[in-house]
Amino acid sequence: MRTIFQASLSAVSLYSEYFLGLLVSIIIARTLSTEDYGVYSSVIWGAGLITVAINAGLSITVTKFVAEFSLKSEQVLLSFLAFIHHVLVKRIVIVVTLFLSLLLFDIKVMSAPLWLIITVLFCSIFKSFYIFKTSVFKGLQRFDVLAKTSMIANPFNLVCVVFCAYFFPSLESFVLAYCFACLVFFFSVLHFNSQLPSLEKSGDLIVGHKSRIISQIYSASVIIFFGAVVFRQSQVLVLENSGFLSEAGYFNIAFILATSAVTLIPGIYQAVLLPKITQSVGKANLKEGVLQAQRYLLILCLLVLFPVLLYADVVIDILYGERYKDAVFALQVIIILRVLVVINDAANLTLISNDRQKSMAKINFVIFILALLLSYLITPEFGVNGALVVYAVLIIILLLFYNRLAKRDGYCFMAWKVFFTILLSALFALLPTLVINYYFKGVIVAIIGSAIYSIIYLNLLIVTKGYDSSVTNILKQLHSKSPSIIKGYLAWAIRQLST
Repeated sequence: MRTIFQASLSAVSLYSEYFLGLLVSIIIARTLSTEDYGVYSSVIWGAGLITVAINAGLSITVTKFVAEFSLKSEQVLLSFLAFIHHVLVKRIVIVVTLFLSLLLFDIKVMSAPLWLIITVLFCSIFKSFYIFKTSVFKGLQRFDVLAKTSMIANPFNLVCVVFCAYFFPSLESFVLAYCFACLVFFFSVLHFNSQLPSLEKSGDLIVGHKSRIISQIYSASVIIFFGAVVFRQSQVLVLENSGFLSEAGYFNIAFILATSAVTLIPGIYQAVLLPKITQSVGKANLKEGVLQAQRYLLILCLLVLFPVLLYADVVIDILYGERYKDAVFALQVIIILRVLVVINDAANLTLISNDRQKSMAKINFVIFILALLLSYLITPEFGVNGALVVYAVLIIILLLFYNRLAKRDGYCFMAWKVFFTILLSALFALLPTLVINYYFKGVIVAIIGSAIYSIIYLNLLIVTKGYDSSVTNILKQLHSKSPSIIKGYLAWAIRQLST
């Protein structure tokens, strides 16, 4: 039940961040021209890259070691946090110096005025501190704080964007709205700063772990930074610099929607995985935890994958309008790739929990070099379709290498019987929806079709025993507290899963 509670709090954080962020994207895309939205997308990608450059390797290292050291003693945890804070400040100085040097030598960084670029730079620093603080809270499994900060900051962001859309509908105004949101995120988490351990250093109590921490920071920095450059909308920047301004916007929309879709349900479960898998290493039940994670990530991903594939045109038309209909195919491709990434996240977290960041860093560096080559050869020639090909090739290569590397630490993919049981349940559940979609079209049909698919799919998993014993235990707990009208259904589900 604790996992359910944590997932509920994580849901508040994820929903407010991604779906209010999605709403912000919709408002901006509908306000600006397709070309201006493509430029806006590249500027925001550049701002995100500044934040990633500062936090690369730190946030995931903080979450991992806070979860580990919190089980040892508070003094060890305090010493670790003081050390990491010092590293963060040094990283900010380095990134700001490098960025200003690029501007000094008149190297094009973003397609925006100089004053706006500098504003984005310094506001991104505040966003970096926010990410650092939330990483600590995540390692402590204080998902309630993450939920509260999201509920404070994200509505402010939305209000600011709506204000700009009505009174100052320009590219510069929306970028400034993003900068304001960075400040609000920082001050929202600062409000809960008293609930964190003090950063005052109380002796170097991590001396025995320091070499491991530093090694993981360096290797994770390579992984996160090159991963962000390659896999987080980098093709938007390539498309913009190649003159495909509208198509840069299409790719950005597809990426945002696909990310929001996999965040809808799978992201809640995924958000609590790293601290739990890290703790599982010490309890020698890592394999069991990874297999369970794989099963439910697959179940939850398929719950959103097929409706998005089937109704991508309806989603784009309703949310962004007819002007962005060329983003439909990009959405269908990227949602498949994002689902593959989420399902394989158990392999990624297995490597992190077993301190395999050095090997992961080498893989990411090789993929980065390959990305530069493919982006130069393919994307400028074929536009958004070329960008999709490059993105797909890089994702598949990364997943193959990660899976092969994780097997050395005992990682194995779920039993093929379990995999096909879940997949076939989804495919059979899709058949009635396909029939309905053949004869009828529209928003209402998309809603009804998605609901029918979900209901049939989740019930087929009961019949085919696609769930494990954890669901049976949850159903037994719900059975005793449910109204009589639902008890019959729960009793049937329990019998099906228990036989």
